[in-house]
Amino acid sequence: MKQTKPAHQDQYERMTTAPVGGLILSLSLPGMVATLITSVYNLADTFFVGQLGTSATAAVGVVFSISMVLNALGFWVGTGGSSLLSRMLGAKQQREADVTTSTAFFMSFLFGVLVAVVGFAGGEGLMRMLGATDTILPYAMDYGRYIFIGAPFAASSLALTQCLRGEGKTRESMIGQVTGGVLNMLLDPLFIFVFRWGIAGAAIATALSQIIAWAILIRYYIAKKTQVRISIRLLARSVSDYQLLLTTGFPSLCRHGCNMFANVVLNWVAGGWGDAAIAAMNVSGRVLYLANAVSLGINQGCQPVIGYAHGMNNHRRVRSAFRYAMVVSMLSMCAFGVVGFVFAPQLIGLFRDDPEVIRIGTRALQLICVAMPLATFTSGASTLFQVVGLPLPSSMLIFSRQLFFYIPALLLLPRALDVLGIQMAGPLTDLLTFCLALPMVLRYFKTKC
Repeated sequence: MKQTKPAHQDQYERMTTAPVGGLILSLSLPGMVATLITSVYNLADTFFVGQLGTSATAAVGVVFSISMVLNALGFWVGTGGSSLLSRMLGAKQQREADVTTSTAFFMSFLFGVLVAVVGFAGGEGLMRMLGATDTILPYAMDYGRYIFIGAPFAASSLALTQCLRGEGKTRESMIGQVTGGVLNMLLDPLFIFVFRWGIAGAAIATALSQIIAWAILIRYYIAKKTQVRISIRLLARSVSDYQLLLTTGFPSLCRHGCNMFANVVLNWVAGGWGDAAIAAMNVSGRVLYLANAVSLGINQGCQPVIGYAHGMNNHRRVRSAFRYAMVVSMLSMCAFGVVGFVFAPQLIGLFRDDPEVIRIGTRALQLICVAMPLATFTSGASTLFQVVGLPLPSSMLIFSRQLFFYIPALLLLPRALDVLGIQMAGPLTDLLTFCLALPMVLRYFKTKC
């Protein structure tokens, strides 16, 4: 009688022996689709809310800082867990993988609860701190309260998504994200215009979609369709386990936390040119995230391949995977950059027909498009260092981009160049960070290979 190998053994052999090019593409495609859908439903919020006015559009950008906090916390433990998980599975450490995944899930849910508590307690003061003006504040309050309700599910969904990717189950990860994104796009016009709930309807659609996506993702673990288990009994009991998880995920906390802080600074600085400037910069940022779907998907597909290879001490495979991912993602971003540059006015105009929003947003988007290939390399370098257990250089790249380059540029350039300084801050930052990342990557591979 012919014996068949266990599914887990097939998964291990695929992750450790399949040609890196085809493997990365197969793992990247679900991530690309999920990121694309997530981008589209974020844009759907901006599009439908944009029909309510410029101040309402700006309010979504202000409250987006809260979503960025949830991203920071969810990715902190989720990416930390995912990086450890792929290494542990590569080294065949099943028990440690179960403990890591369980700990990441419950910690991320708790973080979401804490954000909700702080959000409801902060009230108007919190929204003003995030950059809301007097005209933006009522919209921000209506939108924010429902984002806080969904906070625990949003944060823990991110952790579940990352852990599924860590064991190579990118399709399952995609299904949860795509379902939530599509549902959000369908509910937005229903709640905003049919039920006449206004901007609160957009937030309710987002929160409800996040809860449903969470239920889909957790079901894979409950139904035992994953290689690892989640259980409260498997929570880490050692302080060193928590320290390892949080240290490994620290670059992700830096990345998303710094993004949040930078977004707040952007809102404050752009506010000097009125609600139209805040709306324009946030719309151009959302369009950029949509263009980044391919780059982010390839990064996500490359992560478990690098993790498994590093767990086996196969550094040549690590180098091959990283090189392939960077070539494909940088070429893709060159193509998207050309399209975005040429059609920038039309893209900004889709979300707000305010001439001032289109004027400011068009130039911002065109300048962003020029630097797209450089930004994707820096992001890939940070992911590489994080997955191979080098959180310090990974965090250094993130801190350098946001705190040492971007925020000073935001504060200094507008004094000399007016609104052009705000528009140039991001692309200039991407150039400087690329010049820092390239020699770091070359030095790493020179020592390992």
